[in-house]
Amino acid sequence: AQWRVRLPSLRPPRAGLPPQPLALPPAAMAGVEIGAAAAAVTAGSVGMGLFSYNRGNYLFDQKNHYTRFTAGLNMAIAQMGIYKQDIAQLTELTATRQDCYHGIAAMGLTILTAIYCPGRVGLHTPPPPAWLMGLMFVNIAGCYMFLGLTLWLAMHASMRANTAATHMLTRFVRLPIPSQGMLDKARKFGSSYEEQPLKEVLRVPFTRHQKPGAGKEGGFNEDLQIDQQAQGRSRHGYDVPAWYRKEKAVDNNDTCESIGSMMPLGAEGEAPEHFEAYRELQLEWFPYDVYARLSIFLAFMHLTHCWAYMQIGHQLAETRALFACAIVMLPMFVLQQVILTLDIIPGWGLPIHRLGPCALWTAFFAACIEYERWFSSSTQGVCFLLVYASYAIEIVYTLQLLRLCRPACTAPEVVESPGASWWPGEWRLPTAFQHAIWLVAPPKKLEDGQVDIVAELRDAQRDAPRLPPTEAAITAERRLDVHRALGQQGESAAWFNVKSGLVAMVLAWVFMTFGFTIEVINQGTAHPSLLNAPGLPNNARDPRYRPAKPGTHEPVEVGTGGVYGPARGVHTSKMHRRLADLAA
Repeated sequence: AQWRVRLPSLRPPRAGLPPQPLALPPAAMAGVEIGAAAAAVTAGSVGMGLFSYNRGNYLFDQKNHYTRFTAGLNMAIAQMGIYKQDIAQLTELTATRQDCYHGIAAMGLTILTAIYCPGRVGLHTPPPPAWLMGLMFVNIAGCYMFLGLTLWLAMHASMRANTAATHMLTRFVRLPIPSQGMLDKARKFGSSYEEQPLKEVLRVPFTRHQKPGAGKEGGFNEDLQIDQQAQGRSRHGYDVPAWYRKEKAVDNNDTCESIGSMMPLGAEGEAPEHFEAYRELQLEWFPYDVYARLSIFLAFMHLTHCWAYMQIGHQLAETRALFACAIVMLPMFVLQQVILTLDIIPGWGLPIHRLGPCALWTAFFAACIEYERWFSSSTQGVCFLLVYASYAIEIVYTLQLLRLCRPACTAPEVVESPGASWWPGEWRLPTAFQHAIWLVAPPKKLEDGQVDIVAELRDAQRDAPRLPPTEAAITAERRLDVHRALGQQGESAAWFNVKSGLVAMVLAWVFMTFGFTIEVINQGTAHPSLLNAPGLPNNARDPRYRPAKPGTHEPVEVGTGGVYGPARGVHTSKMHRRLADLAA
């Protein structure tokens, strides 16, 4: 009876009386209080667990964030060091090549000066024919000209490349050392967890809380390479911590203030910016590099011609070594053909340039006829034809070289292969010599598996990724840049100088042909020679035309003139009459 519970009356209360509250016994009230306390303890424990779990995640994320920040900068610093080596190696290749050209040109000038200083062939005997001296000295002059061009073009290319590299290394390609402000911005204090919203502080794990909505940023960690079940449990898309969003927003603004850019947005490509900038700067010196190499080729072709013609004059005019001279012609002819084979790519139409070394043989046989034992008018006519053939070959040969050295307007794209030369297709180069140029330009894009951390940091600072232009736009813009750099006429000063030299050589050969024609017309006639005979002084110092000195009546003259002098009766008014009488 004492455990019986007295139920409240179900009858409605009397009118005018307030309802009576349910009365619980003390034992029931104690049980309710215990359950409430247990629930509060459980809720508090769960809250503390969620708080500790989420705070632990926050602190762990902040540690990883700072570690990732420093690791990324260390990688960027290491990669920028590689970029500095890229600039140094590209420039060293150009400078080393120009030093090689300088050495070869200096050696050629030394040899050529020893040949050029005497000013003639045959120091102890009458000189060789004038047409042979013309063949020799025109080639000497051409060799001097192209060796001088080699020195100046190589000097310009080397100095300009070193200047560009120094400018880039001191202003553009710099190590991205972080500032104190950047380090302070990357670190977090443990108390900053109190700034997080309550829903992140007490977030229940393995559940999604953030969904797409107005004003919400999403799309985080969408590139996770995990299975669908794990992805369902991971935090990605819109369901990421608030501090993660804040870090992304902070990282995308002034991530690395020390990584600047000198490239305009329109000039950007798919390669790292230092490659793009260096390739643009190469437009200012690559033509000089190329035509320094071609000037070496042209100089040594003229030098070998000069050597051969000098041997013809020496062996025939002084020593009369007919067969020894022929043996000299053979290796020089082979040497020139070998150089043409090594430097010029076959397949450019009719190989007219192969005709150039043949002028050695026509000049050799013409000189042999000049020095034959007995004179014959028929053989003299053959000699004239051979001399004309020599000059004609030199003219045609020079015109062919002018065509081969011309830069191509629409050269095909060079295939990039490991260890080979490469340059962009929009660069105007003489295609016939492309295998002997040895240019290496920066690549237009990274290879598969390579990354540009510096560019990623720079893109994050711009708050937008780079959008590379289309291939057609890149080619068109680069070709315009190349033409703009080459000048108003679309040609570089280097090619203009080499072209002017070859045109001058053509004019020289035409002039020599015209002069030889005048000699042929006047030979064997009463028309006087244009110059005095070899061995006589010039007119201003010719003693035969000096006035008589005192003592002209003496049998032996004191001076060099007078009535008994050797030039007695030789005057300009009487010269043609005496020659006419002689011819009659």
